[in-house]
Amino acid sequence: MPRKAFIADLQQAVENLETEHISDLKAGDEDGTITFRFHADPNPSSSSSEGVKISAIVPDVSDYPTSHAYIMCTDSADVPASINTAMRDIGDFAGAPIDQMLQKTAKILCKATAGSRANPVSLDDDPMIIDSSDPDDESEQLQSEDEEDYEDHGISDEWWDPQGPVVQALKPKATFARPKHRAEIIALNQRIRQDLQTAKQAGFRVGHLGTLMNGGEGSFVTVSCRISKLGISEEALRAWHLDPNEYFMLIIRYASGYQTYSQLAQGHDGSGDSVHVRVGLSRRYKISITEAIEAFSKTNDKAKEPNKPEDLGRDEKKEGLMPFFISRPLNDLMSSQLLACLKYRERYAFTWDGAEEYYYVHQGMSITSSDQLDEKYWKEEAPKIFLPKLVTGDHLADLRSQNAATRDASFPLLAMQFGLRHLVRCTEFCLVCHCRVAADFEALRPYVCDKPLCLYQYMALGFGPSIEHEITVQPYVVDLLVSFCYSSASTTNALKAFPNGMGLTVPSPKLVSAPALQAAPRSLLNTSNAGDTPPDKTGTAAVLAAGEHTRVRYSARFDIHGMELIFPPDDQIRPLRLGNWVCVTNPDNNEQKMHCRVIETLYPVVRLSPAIVGGKATNPRAGALVTSSLKGTTITPAATPPLEQQRASTTTKLPAVEFVVYDQNFDELSNEDKQKCIRMLLDTIPGVLEMKEYLQSGRHKTLQSWTDRLSPAALGVLRWIIASNRSCIIQVDNLEGGLRKSEERVSGMPEYMQFRFAQGAPDKEQRFMTSMRSEIPNMSKPQYPTLFAWHGSSLYNWHSIVREGLHFNQIINGRAFGNGVYFSPQANTSLTYSGSLRRYSLLGPAGEETASPSWMWPHSLLRISDALSLNEIINRPEQFQSASPHFVVAQLDWIQTRYLFVRCNNAALTGDLLKTDVVPTNAYAQDPKYRVIGVLDKAIVIPLTAVSKSRRPSTSVKNQGKKKAKLSPDEETVIELSEDTDAEDLEIFNPTAEELAQEPTTLSTASKAKAPAVAATALDPSKTDFRPGTLDHSTLPILQPPSYATSTASRTLQKELAATLKIQDTHAAHELGWYINAELVTNFYQWIVELHSFEPKLPLAKDMKSRGLKSVVLEIRFGGSYPMSPPFVRVIRPRFLSFMAGGGGHVTAGGALCMELLTNSGWSVASNIESVLVQVRAAISSTDPKPARLENGPVRDYGPGEAVEAYIRACQAHGWQVPADFRTNYGENRGAAGAGAGASYAVG
Repeated sequence: MPRKAFIADLQQAVENLETEHISDLKAGDEDGTITFRFHADPNPSSSSSEGVKISAIVPDVSDYPTSHAYIMCTDSADVPASINTAMRDIGDFAGAPIDQMLQKTAKILCKATAGSRANPVSLDDDPMIIDSSDPDDESEQLQSEDEEDYEDHGISDEWWDPQGPVVQALKPKATFARPKHRAEIIALNQRIRQDLQTAKQAGFRVGHLGTLMNGGEGSFVTVSCRISKLGISEEALRAWHLDPNEYFMLIIRYASGYQTYSQLAQGHDGSGDSVHVRVGLSRRYKISITEAIEAFSKTNDKAKEPNKPEDLGRDEKKEGLMPFFISRPLNDLMSSQLLACLKYRERYAFTWDGAEEYYYVHQGMSITSSDQLDEKYWKEEAPKIFLPKLVTGDHLADLRSQNAATRDASFPLLAMQFGLRHLVRCTEFCLVCHCRVAADFEALRPYVCDKPLCLYQYMALGFGPSIEHEITVQPYVVDLLVSFCYSSASTTNALKAFPNGMGLTVPSPKLVSAPALQAAPRSLLNTSNAGDTPPDKTGTAAVLAAGEHTRVRYSARFDIHGMELIFPPDDQIRPLRLGNWVCVTNPDNNEQKMHCRVIETLYPVVRLSPAIVGGKATNPRAGALVTSSLKGTTITPAATPPLEQQRASTTTKLPAVEFVVYDQNFDELSNEDKQKCIRMLLDTIPGVLEMKEYLQSGRHKTLQSWTDRLSPAALGVLRWIIASNRSCIIQVDNLEGGLRKSEERVSGMPEYMQFRFAQGAPDKEQRFMTSMRSEIPNMSKPQYPTLFAWHGSSLYNWHSIVREGLHFNQIINGRAFGNGVYFSPQANTSLTYSGSLRRYSLLGPAGEETASPSWMWPHSLLRISDALSLNEIINRPEQFQSASPHFVVAQLDWIQTRYLFVRCNNAALTGDLLKTDVVPTNAYAQDPKYRVIGVLDKAIVIPLTAVSKSRRPSTSVKNQGKKKAKLSPDEETVIELSEDTDAEDLEIFNPTAEELAQEPTTLSTASKAKAPAVAATALDPSKTDFRPGTLDHSTLPILQPPSYATSTASRTLQKELAATLKIQDTHAAHELGWYINAELVTNFYQWIVELHSFEPKLPLAKDMKSRGLKSVVLEIRFGGSYPMSPPFVRVIRPRFLSFMAGGGGHVTAGGALCMELLTNSGWSVASNIESVLVQVRAAISSTDPKPARLENGPVRDYGPGEAVEAYIRACQAHGWQVPADFRTNYGENRGAAGAGAGASYAVG
């Protein structure tokens, strides 16, 4: 046994440990884990160093000792960089026993740390630079002795050498500076605590693995929450196969140490190379480090592969990060778009929707001009009132609304919010391109948008759900879906949607159904009496019109013994290639078609796979397919003569057959031919139990690998049928084991197989509940808030119903009682709308099965003859379009489908299993006036589980402190007790004594925003001489009020003004240094701001004091394209000394500010006005290159016109980009309101 071998080898290695540099070898806490310590000293017993603790993990012990691999990591803190580098690139030692793995690890680490034998490395040493020309003879000898071993395991000198070219090329390209000094490390520790605390306060469970603090590398952060807290409806949980007791978990791997949000969002391309994100499910809020490493190592090479059966099935005993129904597309999204969207949101203040749409439209390109941006990128989403704050929270938007710096955002929280957004609302987004899908249909299961490429990848490339998983888990649901589609394809014009865009190549239906060619008589090949027979005309090609294109039907001789098509030796027509599929006409029965795959081409002989006739694979060598020319001959492998004898025989006549190649593009067919083609391909598909048996016959089996049994075209149609179903259909009856979920089965419908059936968006149940609650006060019987009723339709309509839902967009059976969805409390009434199908006798007098009708899928186990749904409707008949004789409901939010009933005609299924009617223990109370009547003309009993849990009687709850456990004997799901948080995860929130003693160097904006409010009018005369409200605005020469306005700019400026005034009201005036009189802001696009309280030592402050000035007055003007273009900021009063005259402060000769920030070249959409004011005040206060000074003489004002010209000149001088609408907004409007330009005024 592999596990026993692993344990035995480990025990032997522990008992006979002789490897130098290795000590403390033992089994780890996790299964398949080995821990030991590495020392630079070859004799660890005499070494004073504790060594580096290393873990060697075998992810799958069942592969030991032949095909296993090791994952190496270190748990020690302050590991030298040389060891860290060597550990990262040490290799996996595939197939090496434990003792060999230890020897090679020791040798590789020795070489990485060996500066010289006289100077062994301890854990306290600084990282060492390896000298590539080591003069140590012993080291050289060590290298030569083991050079061959390293090569055996894929490890060369260049590979493990930390300074070698291979390692340097593979190392993550970090674009951020790692902390080196202790103060920087302490600051980073504080930031990590702040980020994790923010995620914890948002309602998530937070954990960490590895060395996260103190600048460690190779660590993990986990953020998780229970599925039950996400507000996902019960119907969606069923459809998505989610357990409410499990955790949705996000894992972030920091390969090169922790990185903050600002480092990731503002970095260059590739800045996230050392940060990786995965999502999945877990039974605990946190997984082990072994499981975390395995989660990332598994997906490295499979990230782009289509879903496989093992990717979606979950073992009940499995631990770690488990996949779920959309984990592959969601992980692809997190890897490709998360950092890019965060960069867009940081720089341009987009919403999540805007950032995602911009990413898709521009595919990661940077914005070169404001013309590329549309208002839609800032359009706010409609609030999701049915979802909890845990799901709808937007950390970045919250920070901006609080006017806090976005650089203080928590990346773990943002990543979790991004992941939850696409999990809980997965039906709103395309599974391939992740853009929003059209909202014309509400789906309970995620789907794709209507872009041809997305449909192709979803269907043809397997990017959608795993059909293997569906067949294995719910074979009867697959049978149901295929049967519905087959019935539609068999009815003229019943099939409305087709698998277009999947690149299907099919046999032309017109050629397949055409009469036999006249040019293909039977004859002998290479016979001596050829003159007695008609000339051999095989190999000729008949040309027939097939749709809009011309297709060819070929003829050849057919050797049924060897399944070979034989062409004339001199025939130049070679229509077949390896892997082609063909449809061959049986020579004795023109109506019987054989579908085969070409498995060998040695012209003039082409060998075919066993024929598929009527959906069943035949083996002609065993006599399964015998033509008239071979009757009376028993063909077995022993009796079959060699091919050479067959071909040389002059007595055996080989029949001529006709065949059609699968070379017709399905998309080019007419709708009528498409229906015929789908039906023909479904005829070739095996039954669901046969497919299930094949998938379970070996590990990693897929239908795609069943190459000789399923053609790509048939597999594509099957994938389309399953993947395009957007309803939730779940088996109620477990027919294979003979056990049924009786508590979920409706009583009173014998011989009908039952499925739980739900449709609509994931929040449709919430809308249904809201509508019900709003109508209860108007009900005559509020104790019966809903009623149940049947909906019947012809079998060929159900293929569309399960995809589009119940609606009244089309008229099928007339609308004598108004527009709406028609229901009846009588099952037999609804069954009449199923047409005559239900009256068709599919069982003989003794219950035996008869031949299947033309509209029934011949390989169906269920053999469905009719179907109807049981629906819950809000009990307001007086509001229906009609209440008698049918319920006609126009309010779609008042309808919820609950069950789907199908009548089966399978003798095995209609036996005692389905005839036995079990009454559920807990029944739903029906309105006596509107009881639902079943097919036996008796009232049915609906189980209480038919309605959502929130409407069922509450179960008792036993209190256990803060933990609760539901006690419900009739419930299958039992809520687990809340688990305790690990001590290490609690400890990370507690600062160390060293950190508490460290004087904080900066205070984040977020902290400032929470500071106690200070009234702006409560001035301290000792700190400022400024007095707010004393400025006379009527004396200011300002620009004419703007005549333009846009919705985006107006909305943004309204928020900006409110946020800026809030800061002004909560901070002391002398600390801010600026003031806005809110009462005098009459236009959002024009602000007057006063700068004051300059540093007394500045020459500017001295000049202002000497002239009796208390402030510098600014005018801020916003254009119609704000926030895409910067505001125009100019000084109104007083005039400054120009730069040419010896002045400074970044004020131009016309009063405009000479700052790149205020041009298109330096402006950022994410900038707010507070930051602009701070930077403008800092620029005016700057003494580099010269301090700002006031001009001599009386105090004068700047005119608007000269400021505009000066701004343009400054941009041209520095090569800065002038906003596109600048001249439109200001260039033609140079007149001033108020005092004249250049006017002087008295200071009083």
